[in-house]
Amino acid sequence: MTISLSSRAELLSKLILELIEVLRDRQGDTWAAITRVASGKSATIAIDDIRLYLQVDEGEELNLQITPADPEANNSFESTGEALRNVMFGRSSLDKAVASGKIFIRASFGDLLKIRAVVSAVLADTTNEPRLQNLWERFDREW
Repeated sequence: MTISLSSRAELLSKLILELIEVLRDRQGDTWAAITRVASGKSATIAIDDIRLYLQVDEGEELNLQITPADPEANNSFESTGEALRNVMFGRSSLDKAVASGKIFIRASFGDLLKIRAVVSAVLADTTNEPRLQNLWERFDREW
């Protein structure tokens, strides 16, 4: 049985997969950090009213499957589109958004530090990577 995603869930899924592809193409330190954080992990994410389940296979390729989230599952990550825009465009830091409750991440302290490092690296890469800039602009425009 194939479960279809709503148009907003489909958009979010495509944006996440595109982000992974850009980072994979770039390789380097950011890619190495994200593979250490995400390999073999899964998470239920919620952005505004859209909930998705992400599961990553073990290994350095980060084969990612995205499906609708189980309605009973706890969210590992919650945010509004506006809070994400504020972090993406430098109007707020991830730390401030998490501390103020605008972004929620369910993880161990060690994993939180790794996630923070990955987000910082991706945002720093944005200044030199037009595909990341385009991705943020698409999120801003289409979300």
